Amino acid sequence: MPLPDGVLTPLYEYDFGTRFKYNDLSGVMTIQPPPVRQILPTVAPKVDADGNEMAGIASVLHQVPLGTYTGWNTVASGFYKGHIRTNTGAYIPFAKTKTARLASGDPRPSLEERYGTHETYVAQVRAAAERLVRGRYLLKDDADRLIAQAEASKVLK
Repeated sequence: MPLPDGVLTPLYEYDFGTRFKYNDLSGVMTIQPPPVRQILPTVAPKVDADGNEMAGIASVLHQVPLGTYTGWNTVASGFYKGHIRTNTGAYIPFAKTKTARLASGDPRPSLEERYGTHETYVAQVRAAAERLVRGRYLLKDDADRLIAQAEASKVLK
């Protein structure tokens, strides 16, 4: 996958005139087209070695990932084919084995390298879910559902 290096959607502050009320977007726009007052600073979260965001409270899927989850994607077809689309996420799965990873040139560790076995994967999902329940970030019913999904999955089977 291409990287979104240097591709952030700028946020512009426009001058619509003194009769426009910016706080609720009402009033009258007396300047058209509006000039740009300023370009507001844009920030992006830091990512780990897998390309997953590090900010905030990590979900079970981020603590025990099966791939990279992005907030951007590439356009699949048409005029903008291959260009970066911001705010349209993607999922890039990890290779199942080290051999497959090396063959594809993927620098991210495979599922096999990360978890070894299906049972280890499930144990890590269980531990992550239980941590979130203890921290009161996840309901017990939701944790149980996530653990059951991991047990029923075909990850490393």
